[in-house]
Amino acid sequence: MESLGNIINECLKSLFFYSPYSFIKEISNDVQTNFVKNSILESIQNNKSTHFTSNNIVFIYSYLDWDSNYFKFKNYKLQYMLYDRKTVSQSELIVATESFSKFLKDEECEYCFIEIPSEDIVSIQALNTCGFRLIETRLTYYRGNLETFSNEHYSVREANQSDITNLKEVAKTMRNDYDRFHADTIFSTELADAFLSTYIEQSIKGFVDYVMVPAEKDIPADSFLTANYFKKDWPLLDCNVSKMVLSAVSSQTNRGWYKKLISEMTYHLREQDAQYIYMNTQSTNRAVFHTWETLGYKLGATNHVLAKAFDK
Repeated sequence: MESLGNIINECLKSLFFYSPYSFIKEISNDVQTNFVKNSILESIQNNKSTHFTSNNIVFIYSYLDWDSNYFKFKNYKLQYMLYDRKTVSQSELIVATESFSKFLKDEECEYCFIEIPSEDIVSIQALNTCGFRLIETRLTYYRGNLETFSNEHYSVREANQSDITNLKEVAKTMRNDYDRFHADTIFSTELADAFLSTYIEQSIKGFVDYVMVPAEKDIPADSFLTANYFKKDWPLLDCNVSKMVLSAVSSQTNRGWYKKLISEMTYHLREQDAQYIYMNTQSTNRAVFHTWETLGYKLGATNHVLAKAFDK
């Protein structure tokens, strides 16, 4: 662990953009990079992640037990590639990445993906060379100055267990063809639909902090928006940041409710003492950009999802 900590220290500058909060200027660079460093070390210490080393290049990765059981093939997530960006050549990085790929195959890995900031272009190129394909380009929007947020109020409530059957169907039918699960050909459309249906069920059962649905008279609860408070991170960041996670809105019965839910969730998270709110979407989701921007949200970061499927 000590030697890994030394390697991370040598890579701290490049890890800044791996912070999920890199777009918030009020959080200092040192706090951002230490947050990433401590996340890596804590994950390894708790056996949630492990590492593979090739030629002084360290790959931090994890086996996704729940995903593997659900999809019926072995899923891994590559989280970080640690190396000195100033001294490691592209050819050395490619050789190391090929070694990591071979290691995964020997482990009977069938699928591996990484969420990687667009700033880490050298790593992206090495991954591309070694067979990792672009699956999704993901944009992060955020808003601060929540005390100034003001918009018309709408009637909403927290989802409960009686909503599960209906919201599972909403999640299944109101698909986004460009999210990772629908864009990656390793997942069938039916499997991707079923996964998102299961995701909202687990969200209502406690996987996220809050699930919001409409509560207006004569309007069915055919849409939802989930959120995580992330309060455990607030003392580490000296900043209160929360996230809107997943949404789906029936185009038949809840037209116009996406903006209403975003607005009401902004109020809700502000009431939880959040100072910043962020959310992700695909770069293809142009209608969403417009909605967020009309509510004062702005672009903060760009990430890519790369994935590699291994022969079974």
